[in-house]
Amino acid sequence: MAVTQAIVHYINKAEGEPVKLSPRLSVLPITPSVETLIGKLSASYNNRSGKIYGGFEADTDGYPFSRWLTACLSDEIDFVQLSRQLAERFTAELDQQMEAVEGYLLVAKMQVLGAEQLLVLLLSSSPALVIDEQLELSDSQHLDVGKVQLGARIDLPQWQRNDAQQYLSLVRSRTGKGINNAFRICLGATEEVDSKEQTQTLLKVFNDYCSTQQLPVKETSDTKQRAYEYCQEKVDSGERVQLKELSCVIDTSDPDKFYNYVGDQRTEQGNKLSGDIHADKRSLQRFVRYSGSMKGLSLSFSESLLGEQILYDAASDTLTLRGLPPTLRKQLARNSGEQ
Repeated sequence: MAVTQAIVHYINKAEGEPVKLSPRLSVLPITPSVETLIGKLSASYNNRSGKIYGGFEADTDGYPFSRWLTACLSDEIDFVQLSRQLAERFTAELDQQMEAVEGYLLVAKMQVLGAEQLLVLLLSSSPALVIDEQLELSDSQHLDVGKVQLGARIDLPQWQRNDAQQYLSLVRSRTGKGINNAFRICLGATEEVDSKEQTQTLLKVFNDYCSTQQLPVKETSDTKQRAYEYCQEKVDSGERVQLKELSCVIDTSDPDKFYNYVGDQRTEQGNKLSGDIHADKRSLQRFVRYSGSMKGLSLSFSESLLGEQILYDAASDTLTLRGLPPTLRKQLARNSGEQ
């Protein structure tokens, strides 16, 4: 990954108050520290679950960001002006909301795997102390690199080619619907595909496929692990899961078998899975783990343990564990009075 341009603006809005925008007037110098920071933020964005995928609204008068971006890429306006117009549109939308918001709006253009991308993030900060060269303590602000409030990533070549409808991804805030809506409007983003739903559909089709193949338990477990590792690698690099590639990973002796099976399946809404999907990192865990919770109880274990250390009896609705974790065994022994 190589960062080519980056800039940050500060936004502060108290609840019910107008937004205060403190814009930066020039791009950030691309130092090793800036590249490292944006690399970490990009990875943090990739790791966020629940992304929504779509594109730009067709109405460029009502949603002008795509028009501004076109002007920037053709050198009609510079990167500073693009980011400033975006920040001003965002603050104008935030002024329509009552919710409080504070953070740093980062806009960065970068090369990832040979493709140009635009990353837009709203970053949180927290109070911190720093020690200077004179060993004096002073107050500072610490960026929460692992905590992206809001975010969007645009695959610029896909958007410019007009051959895809899902070239833009969004990460939504968990704290306020109004802030999410303001961010989406300022970008002019559409919401078309939920990565979590797509991943859950893929998992269902995959499990149905394993059932129809009547694979031995060990082979099924190994197949799930290979599928999980492939999908996880794609998510970590910010790429889509290619179903043809996944099919090859699942069965090297008949590489089209799973792909052809997927082509015959339909979702509950009557749709087919496309040739590539946006996978959700957290949902992928269901390839290799079982988990669930109820009042006073939480369980999570590797899929490979089922049938060996963990036995399931559907008739009696029970799980039997063979061999307990040492720390759990010690707690149980101590509470029961045993040594």
